[in-house]
Amino acid sequence: MRTPQEHFEAIMSHARPVPVEVFPEAQPVNEKLLGRVIAEYVTARLAVPPFSNSAMDGFLVHIKDLVELPARLPVAGDVPAGQAPKEVPAGKAVRIMTGAPVPEDNDGLVVVPVELTNIPAGPHELPSEVTINETPRRAHIRPKGENVREGATIAKPGTVVDAGLIAALISAGITHVRVYRPVLVGVVSSGDELVEGSSLEPGQLPDSNGPMIESLIRSTIPHAVVTHMRSSDSPGQLRETIEQLFQSHEVVITTGGVSAGAFDVTQTALQAADDCKAWFGGVKQKPGTPQGFSLYGGLPVISLPGNPVAAFVSYHLYVSPFLEALSGRSARTKVCSGRTIIARAGEEFPMTHKHGTAFVPTRLEFGEFVVAYPFASGLSSHFVASLHGTCGLVEVTSEIQAGDEVRVVVY
Repeated sequence: MRTPQEHFEAIMSHARPVPVEVFPEAQPVNEKLLGRVIAEYVTARLAVPPFSNSAMDGFLVHIKDLVELPARLPVAGDVPAGQAPKEVPAGKAVRIMTGAPVPEDNDGLVVVPVELTNIPAGPHELPSEVTINETPRRAHIRPKGENVREGATIAKPGTVVDAGLIAALISAGITHVRVYRPVLVGVVSSGDELVEGSSLEPGQLPDSNGPMIESLIRSTIPHAVVTHMRSSDSPGQLRETIEQLFQSHEVVITTGGVSAGAFDVTQTALQAADDCKAWFGGVKQKPGTPQGFSLYGGLPVISLPGNPVAAFVSYHLYVSPFLEALSGRSARTKVCSGRTIIARAGEEFPMTHKHGTAFVPTRLEFGEFVVAYPFASGLSSHFVASLHGTCGLVEVTSEIQAGDEVRVVVY
């Protein structure tokens, strides 16, 4: 039997990023880029901010005019946000709004916040003069390029685009970026007993694995293109189904049929197929001891158990890291690794695998402390309904008692 780490490494050794595409040539950086993966170094075309500007609503003055306080200064003009900067004559003040530009040659200039003057805050007519009662502790001027200098790196290859990066790209004058194209994933549910819908004949089951795996893929890679197909327990039909996905997909995920039973079609079909290097066997883990991985004519096929809880856990252990690497993100090097929260066990996490590792879906409660609870608290571990509301896995290699510190790897 393999260890989880050995099986992880066997799968991850075949993860290659998909080709780069320009997304899309005629479309600017906008919300449609969310979730895509940057495929190049992106540098700022503009400084951020692009000009020196005021950090406060107030009055722009020469510091030398504040030697004697209170200082009464004529108001020479107004600079709202969005207008060109105004020069400040000596002995005078210019009213300025937050974000409005100041002259780039601003040595000796300061913005006096309106709260330090006799002018009330809020909208009002431009006053003819202002009385300044205190000298500000700082200049309240944000210099050009304070946040990002022109030519600075905004994003590196493998960066996942989020809302903050979209704002940064646009602010830095970036209109188009090169990204990895969407990953093309095939999902195959196998089993004569699986049907769609709720009208079941005796012995039939609703196909929950297919939609579950497809949903998990979309949560991992929002722009993935997923094709879900269903196959019977016929080895020939399963091979035909995978061959249909062969030319147009980077990876196929199967569920069910990975044990050594008489009707475990996935193992039978792939091990007997020409031009297919298949491994099926046990992994020292629960849930999900039976696992499989194949190269079908070079196409990676990750085969998960048919039990929904085992398929769910196995997806997070093996499929999610593979898809992340395929999409251009940084590849993980360890099984059950990634974003981690340290929590306290709210109750016992029993050791369910005497000679291996248990990976337990976990609910978190946030309060004075983060508290972790096993997903099937008080229930049998195969209860798929208990997966709802879980947000991470706890790796259990020895019994964990209530109050113990646990490491939760977030999905």
